[in-house]
Amino acid sequence: MTSKLRDIFSTQVTDRQTIVDTFNNDTSIFACLLSTRAGGQGLNLTGADTVVIHDMDFNPQIDRQAEDRCHRIGQTKPVTIYRLVVKGTVDENVYEIAKRKLVLDAAVLENGMEMDNEGGDAPEKTMGEILSALLLG
Repeated sequence: MTSKLRDIFSTQVTDRQTIVDTFNNDTSIFACLLSTRAGGQGLNLTGADTVVIHDMDFNPQIDRQAEDRCHRIGQTKPVTIYRLVVKGTVDENVYEIAKRKLVLDAAVLENGMEMDNEGGDAPEKTMGEILSALLLG
C-alpha cells in the first residue's frame, strides 16, 4: 500500500496549499495530520469529514478554528468532530476549563449558545489546582 500521508508540521508555507488542494481533491488520501495550531491557520479542508482533536489547547477558540477548517464553502459531507480525552488526566481538566471558557464567551457575546454539560459531575478546578496536582501529586 502506498502511503500518501503528508506531514504539514514541517511543510514550508509555500507548499501547504498544494498539499491541501491534493488532499481535498484526491479521495484515495485517507488522512491529513495537523497540529491544532497548524490546522487552524487559514486552511480549507473541505475534503475532510472527520476531525480528531488529540492536542487540546488551553484556548478553546484555537480548537474551534481547527474544527472549522472542514466547515467551509464547498463542503458537501457531514463533518464529525472527535475529542480524545482520557478520564482522570490533565486533558480532562483542560477540557472542563475549555467548556467553561466557551460558556463565558457565549455569555459575553450574548449569542444564545448553550453548552451541554456532558455528565457535569467533574469538579471545577482552577489552573492553579491543576498545576499543583501535577507538581505535587
